[in-house]
Amino acid sequence: MNLKIYLITYLCVLCINTNAQNKQKDNIVGSSFLIQSQILNDEREIQFYLPNTYHETNKKYPVLYILDGQRYFLHGVSLQKSFTEFKQTPEFIIVGISKKQSDRNRNFSSNSKKHSEFIEKEVINYVDTKFRTSKKNILFGWAYAGGFVIQTMTSKPELFDAYIAASPFPLSNKIQMVDSLISFHPNFDKLLYFTSGTNEGVVQEGTYALNTLLTNKAPKTMNWTFRKLKGEEHRSTPFTTLYHGIKQYFSYYPKLQFNTLEEFSKAGGLDHVKDYYKHRATKYGFPNELSDWTMFSLTRNAIRANDYNQFNLFVHEFKKTNFLDRLSLSRACLIAEFYLKHKQYDKAIDIFTPLTQKHPESERPLNGLENTYKELKNEKQALKYHNKAKEVSEKKSNR
Repeated sequence: MNLKIYLITYLCVLCINTNAQNKQKDNIVGSSFLIQSQILNDEREIQFYLPNTYHETNKKYPVLYILDGQRYFLHGVSLQKSFTEFKQTPEFIIVGISKKQSDRNRNFSSNSKKHSEFIEKEVINYVDTKFRTSKKNILFGWAYAGGFVIQTMTSKPELFDAYIAASPFPLSNKIQMVDSLISFHPNFDKLLYFTSGTNEGVVQEGTYALNTLLTNKAPKTMNWTFRKLKGEEHRSTPFTTLYHGIKQYFSYYPKLQFNTLEEFSKAGGLDHVKDYYKHRATKYGFPNELSDWTMFSLTRNAIRANDYNQFNLFVHEFKKTNFLDRLSLSRACLIAEFYLKHKQYDKAIDIFTPLTQKHPESERPLNGLENTYKELKNEKQALKYHNKAKEVSEKKSNR
């Protein structure tokens, strides 16, 4: 009996300790504030999310305004975190403008004028007053809200710098407005990114008509893209559209990378790469020079294609920037090993040798020198570096 009591007591204590170790906390994303709108004569909820560095710097940030924030605010936050982590865009503030269930689509149709005034005079004004913004604004909407995005571009073209519309509808009465806009503003230079799925019926008809108009009449200064989304349905287009629309707006921000030599060649080769970095410097204040990552990734593409001539051209072009000296051990060894593969022994030695001094605890450059001297039939030097590599390996295993 005493044993049973002991076991029961032990199990209870174990459960208490286990539960005590698992603490629960609320998962809060951003914040909300309520605007008592004088224009709409109603109270509206506005969500906002600040960049991670907001309270650590004095920087001013672009703002992404998301219509139907009750649906897409979290998606916008997720994209912002992913983009900034991988350095695809600068950080930006996200504002979700939520819609009440009772509003249905009146905000974007019969009540669109008041809703536009509400966004301009009460939401944007509040955000610009409360936060450090750069006054660079992006507007995103889907379906009826996408149609509202197009309408806002035509009625208040200076209010936003980028207009992103997923499956915008209806467009029949807005295409003429777009026509008038580009006719009266021959230097219109805002971004318009709009999409539709390939099975969206009347939505697709409207976007195709708008695409035809812009193809024929859009000024060269206008940055616009229409994308047909294969395999997407009406409810899924906003997620793909917002992703690509943001990337389009922040073009020239990422370090340039090509997946293949063919892709590099089709883009325009090194002239295109240098031009890209000039635009990047102008738009974001980055240096004019090619990034180390771009130079290495181009060189790696030549290695993967086993194209020695192109590889040698890249290394010769980039060497004057001393980029080889800044490469990591593995990347520098990759280049030296390609020289070795193509029997360019002196060039391989010129890279492997300083790496042995810079990384004395690494076997890879020592093995590279051993293999190079073996190819040169210099057994004495090959043995020397073999023994050094063996010594490094033994030191590691004895730690």
